[in-house]
Amino acid sequence: MRNNENYIINEVFNARIEDQINGTLMAGYIYELGMPGKILQSTGFPYEPIQLSARQLLRKSQHTRHPFKLESVHNLVIAIQHPIAIFAYGDSNKAQNIITELQYDGKNFLVGIHFNTQNANCISVSNIRGIFPKDNHEWLNWIIQGKTLYLSKNKIQKLIGIQGMNFSEPTYLDLNLVAKIVKNFKNPTKK
Repeated sequence: MRNNENYIINEVFNARIEDQINGTLMAGYIYELGMPGKILQSTGFPYEPIQLSARQLLRKSQHTRHPFKLESVHNLVIAIQHPIAIFAYGDSNKAQNIITELQYDGKNFLVGIHFNTQNANCISVSNIRGIFPKDNHEWLNWIIQGKTLYLSKNKIQKLIGIQGMNFSEPTYLDLNLVAKIVKNFKNPTKK
């Protein structure tokens, strides 16, 4: 049942994105992205609603450092539930960064989520505060730095193969070491 719920929530999310693109989304709108599934809960996500303000999404999409088109976040609900990787952001009990399969200009989207924040109705939620396309070599390096909480090994191995063919990759990124760490990494189970 929960998978069906996520697909319904995803369809509503996509429809509201279109409203935002068309300028017909009501002011102050808060996107509902459902509850965290097993993968997210296994890394310490609290079982509370995931939310994103339309204002924050627009602000992030227009940021000069990481601009993106709003339509590139279609299917964000599903992408968050099936991440490529999850990393600690400081204290992993307070915030985590999710790398999704969604891309813009060849870069995967990073979704930064802070836990246990109070929304306007005084309900504790997981609040998306950051969303932008992140250079893959930067977050792949986080694996070497030991920030990893979860990895989709198949998705990462495919990406390592693609990155290895990119001759403009920074020399500091040791893809062989990343591949070795990924191979030996043990994903957590639901807590």
